Amino acid sequence: MTQLRPAPLALRRGRAYARDCLGYMGIAAALLPIGVPVALGIHDTEIARVIALVSSSIPPILASLWAARAESAGSAATWGKRRERLQVVAAGPSTGPASFPRALLRNAVKIALPWELGHVVAIGAVYGDLDDGSSSAPVSAAMILVYPLVLGLLGTVVLGSGIGLHDRLAGTRVVTAS
Repeated sequence: MTQLRPAPLALRRGRAYARDCLGYMGIAAALLPIGVPVALGIHDTEIARVIALVSSSIPPILASLWAARAESAGSAATWGKRRERLQVVAAGPSTGPASFPRALLRNAVKIALPWELGHVVAIGAVYGDLDDGSSSAPVSAAMILVYPLVLGLLGTVVLGSGIGLHDRLAGTRVVTAS
């Protein structure tokens, strides 16, 4: 019987991501002084919903760009990965630094996609889409996608080889820094 074992770098990657999330929360917090007054001044609920959806996409996009820039730069690592002595490299025969497009795809799948799907569900809940059980198509789709995506991202990092879904899609790997 095959036994599932934790991936070798799983704990270090988890700690690195937790540290990085502190910075991502800082991005969201920095935008509150802009978002709250704008939201309070809008009285049409449909316009408010659209603005909430659009504005909620700004922090995950910025976080993905920030992480991609860090992972494609000289250290090949975000702040959290540097603390854990980890690097992101291109997968394959030549394991050099990941290019910016690869790092951006990696972080869009890892950060922006689950974050924004979660926001679609949360904003739908705020505007009553979940009250009577008949949620809108985008909210239903987001609810169906977000949990398997997060479980897939976590499961592929924690178990087996430790090559995450986002790493597989972007052609990258996380390795111990040399």
